[in-house]
Amino acid sequence: MRKIIIIFILAFFPLNTFAAEVNDAEDMGRLAGVVLACNAHKTLYQFEEIISRYFSNTSPNEDVEKALIRDYAQAKANSFSIYRYRKNDCAQTIREFSQMPIFKSELYSDGSLRLPDGKFLYPRGQRKLAKGAERIYPSNR
Repeated sequence: MRKIIIIFILAFFPLNTFAAEVNDAEDMGRLAGVVLACNAHKTLYQFEEIISRYFSNTSPNEDVEKALIRDYAQAKANSFSIYRYRKNDCAQTIREFSQMPIFKSELYSDGSLRLPDGKFLYPRGQRKLAKGAERIYPSNR
């Protein structure tokens, strides 16, 4: 299971190097399913908050966003059903998952997302950080 996590990390991180495509959504969903099977609910919640904003802010329209989220959720459910009884290396899996670059992203109250490289992704129709927007998930830098 550890090898699977490492493959996922290497496959699509650092975060700023991939585009939100269906395959990426499915890969992230599979990864989330493994982490959910290990009962890492708090870490997974933060991941899903950031990933949902990433999908939303990089999708050209709402239909694409919905398709990405649907593919993510389906892959997560399938992965969870496979790994829920395989509790091998959960401590290591959760530790490696929580150290992924995505957790260095910052999520703001207006839905903006700041990636680890400093680039901002704004919600559709927004060109800058909204006045008074506060960090929901501060960076661990």
